Amino acid sequence: MKKEYGNYNHLCRMPNTAKNRKMIEMLREFMKSSESRWQLVLRGRHPIEGKNYGYGGSLALKYALSFSVYVVPRKSVKDAENSQRHKMLAENWRDKMTIEKISQVLNQHDRCYND
Repeated sequence: MKKEYGNYNHLCRMPNTAKNRKMIEMLREFMKSSESRWQLVLRGRHPIEGKNYGYGGSLALKYALSFSVYVVPRKSVKDAENSQRHKMLAENWRDKMTIEKISQVLNQHDRCYND
């Protein structure tokens, strides 16, 4: 079944030329200097004759006729989001534990009066 919108973080596919690689390099520098939360990741596509895709569809850029550009969150952004998610899960866990303790006390209380 074909995806309706394709890969959400796929930006474009470009010929693997020195000019295009230089353009991506400059764009990465601008993104880094403006403290963008995003980074560009390149994936080699269309292997040259005599080369094949590797494990998981990887292909070194030096063996690719073109490359795909993907936009992904920077590692620092992912780490911050994971930290927030971890904190939220820890708070939910503490709340759940508190509710369970209260339930246990109430159940013990009910048993005392029902016996």
